[in-house]
Amino acid sequence: MDWKKSSLLAANLLILAGCGIYSFRGNLPPHINSIAIATVVNQTSEFAVTDAASELVTDLFVDENVLRVTDEDRADSNLQITISRVTDRPATYTAGETVEEWRIDIVAQVIWYDLSRNRPLFEKSFSGFGFYPPGGDIGSDNIDNDNDGSVDEGDEFGDPREFALRVAIQKISQDILNEVVSTW
Repeated sequence: MDWKKSSLLAANLLILAGCGIYSFRGNLPPHINSIAIATVVNQTSEFAVTDAASELVTDLFVDENVLRVTDEDRADSNLQITISRVTDRPATYTAGETVEEWRIDIVAQVIWYDLSRNRPLFEKSFSGFGFYPPGGDIGSDNIDNDNDGSVDEGDEFGDPREFALRVAIQKISQDILNEVVSTW
């Protein structure tokens, strides 16, 4: 084998070896392989936020498959979420000072706890927001309700405020997942 072929083969082996240790786990502690997501605590009068937050956070962790989602008896870690605030406020007005668009803000306190070492991995506040019109159909309101860069595409439907609430919780869920992956 000549010098060029040997060099190319060695370079390819080094590249493949580097890819072999790559992981989507980020900087997770090596002893953490599973997570229990505790029932969401709701300190607000917004009853719909509890079920939506539990569903969206759990679904995201299952879909991303970073940690195995299990019950607390078998988990290495525990995620505790407390919804502390849900507020609505006007976001935009017409020239006649009528509310044209509302903004819903949600704040959650989150603790990710290492069950095997009996200590928190992080304690942090997360917030998310969504926009909705004062009434009508969000599928034709000319607002990018889910902040995906497209106005009124087929994934925007239902009660405007409930949709905005889910968008805000999805943002919080993604931020929580990103924090879990980057922790340590």
